Amino acid sequence: MRLKGKAFCPRCGKTDKKLFNGLCRSCFIEDFSLITVPDKINLTTCTQCGSVQKKGRWYDSNLFLEDQAAETILEHIEVSELASDVNIVLELGTVRGSILEFLIKVTGHVLGGEVSQEFLVKVKVDKTVCSECSKYASGYYEAVIQLRADDRSLSAEEIEAADEDLRTRLGKLSQENRMAYISQRAQIKEGVDYYIGSYKAARKLTESLKNKLGGMINESPRLMGRDKSAGKDLYRVWILLRLPHFLKGDFVKYNDLPNQVTGYDGSKIYLKDLESSERISIPWKSAGKLEVVARKDEVKSVLVSSKTPESVQILHPETYQPVDIALHQDSPPITIGEEVEVVEIGNVFYLLD
Repeated sequence: MRLKGKAFCPRCGKTDKKLFNGLCRSCFIEDFSLITVPDKINLTTCTQCGSVQKKGRWYDSNLFLEDQAAETILEHIEVSELASDVNIVLELGTVRGSILEFLIKVTGHVLGGEVSQEFLVKVKVDKTVCSECSKYASGYYEAVIQLRADDRSLSAEEIEAADEDLRTRLGKLSQENRMAYISQRAQIKEGVDYYIGSYKAARKLTESLKNKLGGMINESPRLMGRDKSAGKDLYRVWILLRLPHFLKGDFVKYNDLPNQVTGYDGSKIYLKDLESSERISIPWKSAGKLEVVARKDEVKSVLVSSKTPESVQILHPETYQPVDIALHQDSPPITIGEEVEVVEIGNVFYLLD
């Protein structure tokens, strides 16, 4: 703001048409600062992840230390309202231990003329460990994913698939959430437990496992204490993913009809009727209605000994007695002497595709 006064500068005696705060332009500029910046600034960084603490909170940073310091200086600079077209350049000078000295070169226009100024700022770097890295180092966790199977043990393939899926998902989640990590993995008689740093990450991981392995999810929070500073209760959550009592390829009875489990995902179970070859899907809430009547490893390979338009005849894989198997309209073409796969359910053999 320009303040008009007498056309006489009390400092230098110069006569100007306009005075600024009672001074001529030259004397006014001598006392004027293009920017305001502290002489000393503290910068707190994490030695483990490189994050920076600002106003009590930690923020991710991929910058080198000098760049972090320069960014911190810029955040502390206030430009005068009287200045326009301001250009700021920071030059790193002497580095003494944890103290970095920067020379700030500033140019701008003030009261119709260009002004150039320099400022010296020292940045003191305090290195510590952020709260999240401290939690990681201590094995902190907010949730436990419990991988279980209903009335059976987990297969080696299921455990391997779960481990691989978690590794892949954590690689992506950790880019947004540094608490997305496994602090502990425990393989026990009942299944596998994964201790996850972040509850939100654990929820996403469990959903991913469900989409891959099927099953049903159930959560059980447990009160672990109270954060007096925040005034809220602290919970850990146990997230149970229970896989079905059957595996892909097993044989089940649904609505009193024999079916083969052809697959499942996070929302449905897919079945194929062994008598009609009809394919259906059912929701997971109906999984309890499925009775396992044969496992996939009970499938046998046999030779076709004879054939009619309505059936084929095979030799029983154990007694070698002839057995007739009815054909249906969707049965694949079969020739005598061909090897086919069959499964026996309740003394009845079914031809498999």
